Amino acid sequence: MQDYEKLGAFYLGKAVDGGTGAVTDELLLYDSADLTTHAVIIGMTGSGKTGLGLGLIEEAAMDSIPVLAVDPKGDLANLLLTFPDLAPADFRPWVDESEATRGGITPDELAAQKAALWQKGLADWGQSGGRIRALKEKADFAVYTPGSSAGRPISVLKGFDAPPPEIMDDADALRERVGGTATGLLGLLGIDADPLRSREHVLLSTLLTHAWTEGRTLDMAGLIAGIQTPPFTQIGVMGVDAFYPPKDRFDLAMSLNNLLASPGFAVWTQGEPLERGSGCVGGIIWRWA
Repeated sequence: MQDYEKLGAFYLGKAVDGGTGAVTDELLLYDSADLTTHAVIIGMTGSGKTGLGLGLIEEAAMDSIPVLAVDPKGDLANLLLTFPDLAPADFRPWVDESEATRGGITPDELAAQKAALWQKGLADWGQSGGRIRALKEKADFAVYTPGSSAGRPISVLKGFDAPPPEIMDDADALRERVGGTATGLLGLLGIDADPLRSREHVLLSTLLTHAWTEGRTLDMAGLIAGIQTPPFTQIGVMGVDAFYPPKDRFDLAMSLNNLLASPGFAVWTQGEPLERGSGCVGGIIWRWA
């Protein structure tokens, strides 16, 4: 086993001599136990911020630590470009053919050059294709693309499943789940709702709580119907119609219906549901389109 293959030790490369700029044989290991709060990577353009981030994610995956990365730019999707054999044929679909043309070589020759470059680069840092293979065996990387079908689409409005018993039995956890769901849904309508002052938020929260405590899962049709005709007569000590008149409730229901009916919003109702169970080992990359 290599010196850096230690559980909880992230291999980030080798130390560089500050005076000469030469790479030394001293391994640079980072203790993953230090990553308990917040961190930030700061540097000039091209200084290696993304590379360091990729390295940290790969090392976490090597230790079976799940990673959820939100990636507005799209660089982290390169984590899926892992080729254990480092064969030219693996690189061929991903080379820039215009780069080959500018260099006066064929795309196949460029792919061979890229493969050789990666082989040498890994070897310089004491690694090989075997470590890439180990990464692929330990982690399952997936790219989710909310609002787009470029990767795995995410459905945010397919339904609102009743939470599991451990949340239903915890008043604080249930309140947080209800509030977060209502806030997210209203956010899609452009409503910045205060949970205590917004009647929209209070109504949606009450509808969700009412359904979930009965063990029912709401879909969007059921939620819209519940807004128009709530399955309860009071909110707090006030009657429903006094708290939120029928005409105003109809306007909220129409806003939700129009959102669902919009052709550009259809992709938000397709794919896997937003709520996923725990137990995923590997990397999940959210690529916002």
